[in-house]
Amino acid sequence: MSRSETVRFFWHGSPLGPYQLLGMRSFVDRGHSVELFTYDPTIAVPEWIVRRDANEIWPTDHILTYQDENSRGSFALHANLFRYAMLHRLGGWWIDQDVILLRHELPAQDIFFSLETIDPMLATISVLKFPARHPLLSDCVARCIAAGESPLYGQTAVILFTEMAKKHRLAYQGPPIDTTYPLSDLDVPAMFDPAQRGRLHARCGNSTFIHLFQEKWRRAGIPSYLGPPAGSFIDDLLLRHGLEAPSLRMEIDYIRRGAAFLVSDDEFRAG
Repeated sequence: MSRSETVRFFWHGSPLGPYQLLGMRSFVDRGHSVELFTYDPTIAVPEWIVRRDANEIWPTDHILTYQDENSRGSFALHANLFRYAMLHRLGGWWIDQDVILLRHELPAQDIFFSLETIDPMLATISVLKFPARHPLLSDCVARCIAAGESPLYGQTAVILFTEMAKKHRLAYQGPPIDTTYPLSDLDVPAMFDPAQRGRLHARCGNSTFIHLFQEKWRRAGIPSYLGPPAGSFIDDLLLRHGLEAPSLRMEIDYIRRGAAFLVSDDEFRAG
């Protein structure tokens, strides 16, 4: 019999639609309890989610956003600070809002993060588990406070967390990347392509989680008010978890163009 656990998420911004609810619903459908921290008491939250006031963890009237040109306006910067602060205070599981759970059992260890690469080590932060008051977390909070809104994308996320995992002698402790990231951000167009559905499901067969990279959706201009192409990988996930997609659906060619432009733009900015 699987053990029910509490997993915690953060959301700020637009109303919660099927794409935003998909990750949380996957945990509830596997028997776990979901707590959603938000600063906005007006956002409608389904009855299967426990709403919590984000001010319990980090009181503020200013939500941090990235100021660099690539990710300007993204609330992910505030989520970086919030995840460390929440874990430091409460311990347990932090889950990014766009992570899907594939199995009933969550990993059993007291500390969980996955490794993107081993040599050199690069750790990921979309799925984290820590005991409360762990010193790594207080160090991360302090660095986020000092950085304010100056960081480039990722500097207070995987770059900072990897540095602190090494400092606190947690390096190489995490499982391999396929546990959490069987798909990469380069697979985002394929997630919407009905012809790629079977291939993507096969690649996720041995994984515990999937990350959907919805920040890349935002940057590529993938509209949340349209449904995915019928028969696509994303459409399958929505159906599996009982969420109704918007009736008007996207065209796969539109998604390919948006993703291709984003890749070209990123390569241009990287020189």
